[in-house]
Amino acid sequence: MSIDAEYLLARLPAFYRERDAELGGPLQALLEVIAEQGALLEADIERLYDNWFIETCDDWLVPYIGDLLGVRGLYAVSGTQSFGQRALVANTLRLRRRKGTVPVLEQLAFDSSGWRARAVEFFELLGTTQHVNHRRLHSLRTPDLRQAARLERIDGPFDYSAHTVEVRRPSAGRYNIANLGLYLWRLQAYPVQRGQACAIAGMSGCYSFDPLGRRFVDDPLLRDGMLFNRPRSETEVTRLAQPINVPEPLSRRLLHDELTALRQTLTDGGTPQLQYFAAERGGAVLRIWLDGVEVPPEHLLVCNLSAIPGVSPEAWRRPPASMDVRPSAGGPLRTFPAAANRFLVGFDPVLGRISLPAGKSASTVEVAWAYGFPGDVGGGPYDRRPVSSSDDERQGLLDPADYQDLIEVPGTFTTLNLALQSLQAGGSYLIRLLGDSTETLTSAINLPDTELAIEALNQRRPVLKGDLLVQGNGDTRLTLSGLLLDGKLRLLGDLREVALRHCSLTPARGGIHHETKSKGRMLAISLTHCLCGPLRSEGALASVAARYSVFDNADDEALHLPDTELSLDRCTVFGSSRAGGLEAANSLFSGALLITRRQLGCVRFCYVPDGSKTPRRYRCQPDLVSHGLSASKAKPEKVRVTPTFTATTFGHPAYAQLRLSCAVEIRTGAEDGAEMGVWNLLQQPQREANLRQALDEYLRFGLEAGVIFVN
Repeated sequence: MSIDAEYLLARLPAFYRERDAELGGPLQALLEVIAEQGALLEADIERLYDNWFIETCDDWLVPYIGDLLGVRGLYAVSGTQSFGQRALVANTLRLRRRKGTVPVLEQLAFDSSGWRARAVEFFELLGTTQHVNHRRLHSLRTPDLRQAARLERIDGPFDYSAHTVEVRRPSAGRYNIANLGLYLWRLQAYPVQRGQACAIAGMSGCYSFDPLGRRFVDDPLLRDGMLFNRPRSETEVTRLAQPINVPEPLSRRLLHDELTALRQTLTDGGTPQLQYFAAERGGAVLRIWLDGVEVPPEHLLVCNLSAIPGVSPEAWRRPPASMDVRPSAGGPLRTFPAAANRFLVGFDPVLGRISLPAGKSASTVEVAWAYGFPGDVGGGPYDRRPVSSSDDERQGLLDPADYQDLIEVPGTFTTLNLALQSLQAGGSYLIRLLGDSTETLTSAINLPDTELAIEALNQRRPVLKGDLLVQGNGDTRLTLSGLLLDGKLRLLGDLREVALRHCSLTPARGGIHHETKSKGRMLAISLTHCLCGPLRSEGALASVAARYSVFDNADDEALHLPDTELSLDRCTVFGSSRAGGLEAANSLFSGALLITRRQLGCVRFCYVPDGSKTPRRYRCQPDLVSHGLSASKAKPEKVRVTPTFTATTFGHPAYAQLRLSCAVEIRTGAEDGAEMGVWNLLQQPQREANLRQALDEYLRFGLEAGVIFVN
């Protein structure tokens, strides 16, 4: 029940209400104050009631409820939406009732770390001499070469082949009687709801799922695939995870088998049993629209769309326009598709390519798919709201109430270019992009005395191609949020402020370039949760500040700010850096730093390469490991702690992710005990420690568990 002044006043006798009206309403004013405080008291009582339950209680109460249940203390993890202690505390009693079983260990791994998991009892995969009275027909000594789907799973989390025994610990040797493995997926799947595929130049009818048309087939590190599965949540704790439940790269074989079975079932008149292409529980793992018409799953063909060897210019294989399927019980063939104006569409989930039959094309090709990435950084279709109320408000969504005009695209205008052309100088505008579409920028922005923000709708990722040119004066403010910009952000003149939130500026063609003839220090640039190319300014800026961001220009200077104060917190920089002053913490620098004013500032908990000229350093590498050692002994130590990355190519699923073999001084060298660099955001050492600590309580006596990262 909501208490307000009208509610209280209505319960007084009419005489008092009439008398109060004659006197100008002093009693009503008093009741408004009382009602305001009463509403606060009512809200506090409701909050206290909510705090009785783990599902609705405040975050600070979760450890206290866990203490009542005897949940062991966990390392605090902040800054990531993928993990919290609430799930582990909520499931504690349910897990304890099934303590020691493999499905419980799998659920425990997910609840305590936030990573999708698959538990494997390795004794089930031992190649043994079987007793004639205890035959295990599923465990053959040699692999069945006719089961291609099982062959491609060998040595992975879904391996069913027998192995010889290994006597090492589970972390090094897996297959033994007392060993149990917990496979964990560090990468997440990010679903694009309806993006635009990129047409391949010079190849009619050929498209790429990637909106920028990038090709990763030449990257030896990208062996698994470009399209990822969107994991379905498990409904029961009693069953083990299957491939459909984890964010792994999609397999040609699995999708081919499901689509082949779908066409056969439809031909036989049965009811299809789908997993990857099921319409419920989030929908199919990928969908394709040609000129606005969706292609049904039975009209999709899985193909290997690698370039045909020996053919120049490059060409891909083409699917047939139709195919015939014979019923299992015999009878007339069924043709897919049956309509004359329809045709089959080929796709390659590993290379992220689409191919239409010879002579066929489409004006627009739209796709729904998912890509893999370590965390919520850069322009992506994820929830950009702050994780907690204590987070920096600059990393969240923009509030339309802070602007004079809200412009929606599509809606108010059909394209962003039309919206930009309609703007008038002196206003305050928020342009919100509602979809995942791709648009080529043609309009330059020249708006003095104007505040402009361009933001993607939450959980959407629009793609902008071309340079974004912005010109203004000392009262011009620009904010970009949730965008993927395939070009440069060019800033002309002395603008007041430029802020980027959750944006990607492709390093090969992008970055931020500031040009000015003035010698004043007016422009302040800030970035949070961004992937950016080189940042350059020939003139002096008021400041440049970045948090949870990557700057990439490995072949040259990633940061060229010779007369500007630079502040970096939890950033990764590929390339050398030049700045006037520096404040840095928990960051990785792959190239040398040259700072002009070294008497001010500080570099803390960072990796700084040899030869760098920086302000004073505190607990930085390789200074720590080489301190007090002779030159001959210090050299191998410096080499050992050099950061190594899974991938440094923008667009790779493991971009800027530290290798598992990277030195522990780097992986746990930040101020909070997590890794240095941008992925400090994920708090991975703490999450792994939480899992290992929780395992002791639930692991069956005599077993030893090993944590194995899949990616």
